[in-house]
Amino acid sequence: MWKSILTALIAGLAVQESALGQAVSSADVNIVSVTGALSAQDFSCTVVINNQNDDDSRLTRVIVLMPLQVRKVRGRVSGGPGRCSAAPVVGTFQAYATCDLGTLPQGPSVRRTITVTSTPSTAGANYPPSCSAFIYSAVGDIQKKNNYMAWPP
Repeated sequence: MWKSILTALIAGLAVQESALGQAVSSADVNIVSVTGALSAQDFSCTVVINNQNDDDSRLTRVIVLMPLQVRKVRGRVSGGPGRCSAAPVVGTFQAYATCDLGTLPQGPSVRRTITVTSTPSTAGANYPPSCSAFIYSAVGDIQKKNNYMAWPP
């Protein structure tokens, strides 16, 4: 009887130890930089992102907020797969673009650049052009302080 109890106890400890020893999946998707540029024809917001922790991020998405009162928002991703969709038109303006990046491999040298352009803002001089970006993924993020950045800083 003691032998069967001892065997069950050892088996239970082995199962518990393997459950405690499971790896934790964590990414660190982050915004490396955000830069805005205004010309007579358009406004562009360029966002550089990467993932610096142990695991690849999955279902990675970036939201790029544009200046007030802009139109014809369009975006593109370079440096890897991804696609951007413009926000719905509200009134006659668009406020942001959402970019789906899918899986973002781990590594500080793995970067993607998102460029979102629009017409110049019609909001007037009291509202200077600005843009910002927020990144997130379906994998837990170990460092959330670097998921958002704005321009101008």
